[in-house]
Amino acid sequence: MTVYVVATLLTCLLAFAYERRKDLWWLMPLAALPLAVVASARWKVGTDFTRTYLPEYCALEHVRGRGDAFAQEKVFARRAKQGGYRKTPEQIRQYFVKVLARCEPGYRAVMEVAVWCRLGLRYVIGFCAALTAACVFFAIFRFSRWPSLAAFLYVGTGNYFLGLNIMRQYVAIGLLLVATGFVLDRRPWRFLCCVALAALFHHSAFLMLPCWLLGRMDLTPKRSVPIIVAALVLSFAAGPFVRKALVLAGADHYAHYFKSQVAADGFEWMFFSINVCFLALGAWCWDRACAGNRLFAVWYGMTVLGTVALALSGFVPLMKRVNYYYAAPQFLMLPEMLLAEEDVRKRRWLTALAVLVFAAETVVAVCMMNKNGVLPYRMR
Repeated sequence: MTVYVVATLLTCLLAFAYERRKDLWWLMPLAALPLAVVASARWKVGTDFTRTYLPEYCALEHVRGRGDAFAQEKVFARRAKQGGYRKTPEQIRQYFVKVLARCEPGYRAVMEVAVWCRLGLRYVIGFCAALTAACVFFAIFRFSRWPSLAAFLYVGTGNYFLGLNIMRQYVAIGLLLVATGFVLDRRPWRFLCCVALAALFHHSAFLMLPCWLLGRMDLTPKRSVPIIVAALVLSFAAGPFVRKALVLAGADHYAHYFKSQVAADGFEWMFFSINVCFLALGAWCWDRACAGNRLFAVWYGMTVLGTVALALSGFVPLMKRVNYYYAAPQFLMLPEMLLAEEDVRKRRWLTALAVLVFAAETVVAVCMMNKNGVLPYRMR
């Protein structure tokens, strides 16, 4: 855990230095470096590393006739044992060869370059980590009035650790954080380009297209409540409709989740409660926060859409994965809520409380529960 603490402290200190000396522009990319390096240098860190990314890369090496065949065999044998499958390493290999056929073209291209040049999976990990850090910290320094706190909350809210697990999707999330800046500016082509680039790394990025409407509709707290309530009431009818839509769209590999163990997870109470808390806090400081940052209303609207998605989670599986897109701006929202408090002394106490709460949440989620499988940290 020490490596994450040190990297976060360095990032926050550099962001704080930029707040004091905004003429020193080079502090912005420097602030992104510690967390990016930690994400790039990792090996077998993150739940999906050995479950998805490593065997998928080995399958591509096998298809291209490159790499160490013995090492690949060990990876597939370990994956068969890890999943508790009654399958041979060869059957696991063939499964991941099929996975490659529906792999997003952007991520596939990055892997193809790594395999062709014999750079290894480390190049893929480093590329994705660098792209994610570039997008996230662009959003922090461009859209936030309190970059140092936003950088801390990027880690404290678990977004950074989530990115070490769902690497491809978090590249898409980073690009879509950048895209939100084009919503209020009414630059549709730039917004659509960001969404298209994000979809090159994760097909689900197209689910962010409704965000464009947030720049044209006044989704206030009062109007949000009936929308969320209606989603909860009508959620029972959503399952069959969504499943049929996925089949018609040719996404059968997503439709099968309705009959998998994932569907047994039930309603996502924890994520739903977190979103409701953010919506309640946003409603409390709505006028002041919107006056301080024009993007606050867009981020608030995204949280509403994420809450609607979670309202369907009792009948539609993987809604928390959809919520990851819409909830990502929350580490940008909270600093704006605190800045909305005009009493400086009270704001300092509230900030200290927020830092302690999210530090404690990180200790519980990462150190005690090891969510996203980020411990122990290793580089080989």
